[in-house]
Amino acid sequence: MAFFSFFKAPRHQQFKYVPRFYDPQKERLDEILGRADGEELSPTDLAKSRIARSFRSRSSNGDIAKRSRRRSNFLLLAIIAVLLVLTYVLLTVYLPRFIHLIEG
Repeated sequence: MAFFSFFKAPRHQQFKYVPRFYDPQKERLDEILGRADGEELSPTDLAKSRIARSFRSRSSNGDIAKRSRRRSNFLLLAIIAVLLVLTYVLLTVYLPRFIHLIEG
C-alpha cells in the first residue's frame, strides 16, 4: 500500500536568492555624469530621481533617528515614573483604609 497513494505529497519550496551589490557612490556618480553628458530627462524622471535622492539622504542621516529614539525613551521613562508615583500614592492612601475594612 506504500506504493499507491490517493494524495500526492507536496514538493518542497525552493527559494532562489540572487544577491545584488549596490554602490551608492557609483550610482550618484553615474547620475551626475548622465546629467553632464546632456541626457535630457523628462520632468517625471527628474521628479523621481529627486524624490529617491531625498529618501536616500534622509535614511543616511542618523540625527533624525537618534532624536526620535531619545524622545521615545524619555517618554517611556516619564510614563514609568508617573505610574510609580501614582502607585505609591494609592498604596499609602488607600492601603491602610483597605486593611482596616478587611480587619474591621
